[in-house]
Amino acid sequence: MKIFTYLFCFFTFLGTAIAQRQVQSLNSAWRFSSEVQPEKNVNIPHTWNAEDAFKDGKEYFRGKGTYKKTLFAPQKWQNKQVFLKFEGSNQVTEVFVNGTSAGKHIGGYTGFVIDISEELKLASENELKIVVDNSHNTNIPPLDADFNFYGGIYRDLELIIIDKLHFELENAAAGNILVRTPQVSEEKALVQVEARVVNDGEAFRNATVALEILDPNAKKLKTLTKKIRLKAKESKNVIFETSVKNPALWSPQDPQLYSFEISLASGNPSEKLDEFSSKFGFRWFEADPEKGFYLNGKPIKLIGANRHQDLQGLGNALPNTIHKSDYRLIKEMGANFVRTAHYPQDPEVYRTCDELGLIVWSEVPVINDVTATDEYHNVALQMQKEQIQQFFNHPSVIFWGYMNEIFIRLVFNNEMTESEKEDKIETSVALAKKLEKLTKELDPHRLSVMALHENELYNTSGIADIPDVIGWNLYFGWYSPGLENFGKFLDEQHERYPNRPLIISEYGPGADVRIQTEDPKPWDYSEAYQLKLHRSYINQVLARDYVVGMAAWNFADFGSSFRQDAIPYINQKGLLNFDRSKKDIYYYYQARLVDESMIYIAGENYEQKFPKSENHKISIPVFSNAEKVNLSINDSLKISSEVTDGISFFDLKLPEGTHRLTATTGDISHSRTIHVLPRKNLLKKLETQDLTINVGTHVNYKDPVTKEIWMSDQQYEPGGFGYVGGEVYQKSAAKFQGTASDIQGTGNDPLFQTMRESIEAYKFDVEAGTYRVTLLFAEPEFNASEENIYNLNTSEEKKPEGVRSFDVKVNGKIVSEDLNLARDYGRIRAVEISYTVKTEKGIAIEFSENAGKSLLSGIKLEKL
Repeated sequence: MKIFTYLFCFFTFLGTAIAQRQVQSLNSAWRFSSEVQPEKNVNIPHTWNAEDAFKDGKEYFRGKGTYKKTLFAPQKWQNKQVFLKFEGSNQVTEVFVNGTSAGKHIGGYTGFVIDISEELKLASENELKIVVDNSHNTNIPPLDADFNFYGGIYRDLELIIIDKLHFELENAAAGNILVRTPQVSEEKALVQVEARVVNDGEAFRNATVALEILDPNAKKLKTLTKKIRLKAKESKNVIFETSVKNPALWSPQDPQLYSFEISLASGNPSEKLDEFSSKFGFRWFEADPEKGFYLNGKPIKLIGANRHQDLQGLGNALPNTIHKSDYRLIKEMGANFVRTAHYPQDPEVYRTCDELGLIVWSEVPVINDVTATDEYHNVALQMQKEQIQQFFNHPSVIFWGYMNEIFIRLVFNNEMTESEKEDKIETSVALAKKLEKLTKELDPHRLSVMALHENELYNTSGIADIPDVIGWNLYFGWYSPGLENFGKFLDEQHERYPNRPLIISEYGPGADVRIQTEDPKPWDYSEAYQLKLHRSYINQVLARDYVVGMAAWNFADFGSSFRQDAIPYINQKGLLNFDRSKKDIYYYYQARLVDESMIYIAGENYEQKFPKSENHKISIPVFSNAEKVNLSINDSLKISSEVTDGISFFDLKLPEGTHRLTATTGDISHSRTIHVLPRKNLLKKLETQDLTINVGTHVNYKDPVTKEIWMSDQQYEPGGFGYVGGEVYQKSAAKFQGTASDIQGTGNDPLFQTMRESIEAYKFDVEAGTYRVTLLFAEPEFNASEENIYNLNTSEEKKPEGVRSFDVKVNGKIVSEDLNLARDYGRIRAVEISYTVKTEKGIAIEFSENAGKSLLSGIKLEKL
């Protein structure tokens, strides 16, 4: 009751003090419930999928959630209009006031305003109920995508109280008043501002509309006024046009921002009833199919990243501070470009990009698939209209996008008939033409764009000829073979379609900071391979003037519930981790892009080194934008190296022990400590250090909880340790190793996703003593048989199809007979089995196949 008393006093004060627009956040103290969650108090921004989208073996909840609160409406609101303004609510939202529906909005990624004036009871408490539904709906994009469709009111909510004579709020622009700059040069710029005034009252109203233009230093440049008269329930457009001489131009290097303030008065012009302000900028641009992108008449290569709007622990319900922080990190990386994949993002994002100087590609979530219904098409068109009108004023926005990989589900759907595929292509092309037409009607001066995946259907269907610019999502060296094929593909497309401007809208491999190697290979999820691919792609794009630019996939790891990669339910292609800690690749982009001097020794997550021989050299990558860098080892030995493509590799032969490395260039430096432990000495250190081996792979894996490092595998040689026989397991010939399945019962999925199959033995030439051997297994096949290999009713041996059975022997003694992982533990599940061994000399773990192939994922040796 104290809250309601406070709100009453607050609004009474505002009502007597001023008559103009009153805006307050309405984020706090809502009562939320759903069919899977009992009622509880929450604050907005809120999503109900922050946790369940990341739980093993469970689909995250997609359905209805209900938000309730009580709002006291003072008598002073009698001659006011009252609105709720949503910045984003996913995906169907309906507002009820005292049980009566006040309005409904379809679409999860743009703002909307709902008038609740008629349903309010004055001088009384009112029950607000907001029902949000994120259920799958075949008539609402997105239908399917590689990201989570978090439900809830996940962006800010505002309460607006305004005079009945006011600027229009309840429209596709969500109250935005558009400013256009249709003609811009260094000498002169044209400014057009169009506002719509609404009279919701019952009588004629006279009004004065005043416009002020302010320069980047907040100095008034122009003041314009117009008088209008409105009938009851009438609305009118008011258009202003003026020019600015010698405008300060907006660019990534110098993001100059002008502003306008527009006010509405009735009677005395000094008594404002309503007002609105917005920033804007002057710039002009061109995407040339041969020379690339030009801004303000100068060539500029667009380099940056895509960005999803979720964060570990919060889902997509982010405070504005996180939105701003993300884009500052993108700018600090040296980027000048960002793609807000795959949907319009928070208004704070666009304001931040304006201020930082980041060129924006903003798009609607028409992704992967299209429904051939008028309702789907109309919702997609409404989304584009809302996106354009709500973010129209931002000079950072250069591209309006409207489709992403729209044929990808069709291409991989083997159950569709040819006729069904033709129908799908036809409706997709038809929608693209509608979206293009609408985009140019609403904003003829910006560039339209869509993103395609690597498939010829986009060319043969003609859909790639519709927008101004084509974006290619290309994953050569990941989903497609060969890093060099990236440039070859671009050249081939450019030769075939020379009038088509091209931009790289996505690229990048998955990378897990727990996985490290000096021998990077596709699909190993190592940071080293991430560096290898990004370095190659940057070089290939910079070598081609006709490529407009490139946006890495992705700024940060993000949630995707169907993903079964190194970390289940996470797409790990980010330059940062899901919690926004930086991967090495972030610093590499700084070395390629920033102007200020920088230097960074890679390997924050790779400080433990296990050289395989005395002659094995340890490779230390140093990132820098200098021409030459110096490296000192333990403050003594100093060596220099030239920098190529932002990187210098120092190959060091270091003795066992801890070493301090310091890289310098000019007056800046960066240091890192590494620990060298030659493999030949590991068996001698079992008294103090366990031996942990990541069997069947060339990468090291670090357990983030125990801090154990499971080193890469090696073949047995006398006097040492290693495997005997077998081959690296490959789930798919297209990928290098292992399985990407979500391994149940562990958080260390990569340790169990790789393995050696048909392994004969694992040997350790240890001294006499008592040891514990722990073997790690996981059955990688979903169809592995659980049957026994022996028919107990007869002496005839049976080996049913799909059975994997093998015996385990330690120093000749069977310790596990007929081990069938699927039968005994379950498929795709982590299994650890330990044995105690007393030996006079050496340990040999042997694997004898009964049916199928033996396998081993990891092995741990402890001395007791």
